[in-house]
Amino acid sequence: MKAHSDDTKAAVMAALLAGQGVGQVAKEFHLPKSTVSRWNSEKPAVPLDGTQKREISDLISGYIRTLLEALTAQAEFTKDRKWLSGQPANELAVLHGVQNDKLFRLLEALGKGSDDA
Repeated sequence: MKAHSDDTKAAVMAALLAGQGVGQVAKEFHLPKSTVSRWNSEKPAVPLDGTQKREISDLISGYIRTLLEALTAQAEFTKDRKWLSGQPANELAVLHGVQNDKLFRLLEALGKGSDDA
């Protein structure tokens, strides 16, 4: 088993605690997914009190709002026919795929949220 530096493990743990997925972190740090998954399972659970949960919820809500506003602005920009006509087809295909993927993920998340009500 290859030993990894404390700095590497700390950076990986920070990325995991920040909410990045195991696969994404493994790719970013050029580590086996199994190693990152094992480290992820070893991270301690941090209990939060009500105030901390509310603060985190407020931060997440604000982040989501800002991200949706940015995505909306990007979507508006990509409606510009002049700009679109100057883009390579392969880049437009990627843009189209990413936008549709995000749309369906958002719709799916909205659907899951309505089931809880």
